[in-house]
Amino acid sequence: MNAPTSIHEMKIMNQLPDMGSGPVPIEPYISPEYFEKEKEKVFKRAWINVGRVNAHIPNPGDYMVRQMDFLNAPILLVHGRDGVIRTFYNVCTHRGNSVVASGSGNARSAFVCGFHGWAFGLDGSLKTVPSEEQFPGLDRAQYGLKPITTEVWKGFIFINAQDKPKMPLVEFLGGWGEQMKDMPFDNYEPIARYGATLKCNWKTFLDAFQEAYHVGLVHAESLPNMAKKPDMYVPTSMRTYGPHRSISSWADPEHKPSPAEAIAWKYGGAFTPKEGEKPAYTNPSNDENWWFDISILFPNLNILAGTGWYLSYNFFPISVSETYWEVNMYQLPANTHAEKIGQAFTRVALRDVLYEDLSTMEGVQRGMNSGALKTLLLGKFEETIRHQAWAIEQWINAD
Repeated sequence: MNAPTSIHEMKIMNQLPDMGSGPVPIEPYISPEYFEKEKEKVFKRAWINVGRVNAHIPNPGDYMVRQMDFLNAPILLVHGRDGVIRTFYNVCTHRGNSVVASGSGNARSAFVCGFHGWAFGLDGSLKTVPSEEQFPGLDRAQYGLKPITTEVWKGFIFINAQDKPKMPLVEFLGGWGEQMKDMPFDNYEPIARYGATLKCNWKTFLDAFQEAYHVGLVHAESLPNMAKKPDMYVPTSMRTYGPHRSISSWADPEHKPSPAEAIAWKYGGAFTPKEGEKPAYTNPSNDENWWFDISILFPNLNILAGTGWYLSYNFFPISVSETYWEVNMYQLPANTHAEKIGQAFTRVALRDVLYEDLSTMEGVQRGMNSGALKTLLLGKFEETIRHQAWAIEQWINAD
């Protein structure tokens, strides 16, 4: 099947760095040695988003355990009774057991290690030690849970494995944060969460969500009319901010909604584009026929923002060939039964699109691992993938 010729060019809104123009090597997608460099030079130095307050730990006392393989340890996110969001290594300071086995919940006042009963407050301090007299000279102040540097930006929780990061979070966000600062994230409520662990490199996973060339085939079932439009394959515009990037997706002005979609838009909004909808806090390049923005925060967070909805994608590497992915969906609150129908439509329509996306990942990774290819040939509308490869190299080669 031959894709039809595109009829518009992607606008580059600022000066791209010198990223080269040749094929991109496959080695970083398959090399265990390169993955170890990424862990040390990227994931242990960059600010990493690990969740959002209203989706994961909305109430005082709420906690959640996440396995952060790039840190070689699970972490414990806690919403303190004082309102402060904190992160700790989920490691008991007595003998190293996990303080909280797994999952999430709400703690009244303390976490108790299930091995020997050491108890820690929600602020990480060591509260009680059974048979404490057997530990002469124990200074509880020195044996609280080890904290991880944590900052919250517009409700998003970020951690940094360095005790003293080179730059504060807002400086790391840079122009990307400026682009996103007017997005009223707090006005949206979580409506769904999906996750999957696939046998593919984290970059293979992320690549599929920062280009639209695949839409014509992969999404021919869920977006049948739009998938036939050649302009779907080409973003309307692209912006880069240091290691971060952003693109805007084209919407078909001739799109005819299905009956269910039309009802969803009438009563509460839907994922698919509605004619004339261009909210001020997205579409930073003021593109015509705009649908939504894809904003990629280095290294592993995507935010898709459209009219009345947004998504966050997190890509957490487990190994060189395995990744855990989580998507959280948000929409404006539904205050009526009709608006709840609109939310339900969005939740299901997006789920179907995501299932189609997941269908290609492991096959792509097997092809890379086969040795049949040494490089990836990228089109002009796949510059986001080239920029990602360039940004990772910059961090790995930095002092």
